[in-house]
Amino acid sequence: MKQFRSRETHTSSDNRGGCFICNASDAMWTGANAMAVAARHHDATGHETWAEQHLSIRYGRAARAKSRETE
Repeated sequence: MKQFRSRETHTSSDNRGGCFICNASDAMWTGANAMAVAARHHDATGHETWAEQHLSIRYGRAARAKSRETE
């Protein structure tokens, strides 16, 4: 079986949530629990809530700019 060269991988996520009744479309909760808090707020109040998750995946290293040294 052919093995693939390992690649450097970086992942990150941004989670936000809010309540249209309490705070319009501005985020009220951020971080890993934002979606759960939005769901619990809806359950407790009956308000319409929202949650968003942005996932970013990057492969490899960023190219470094060559430094300009004066001679």
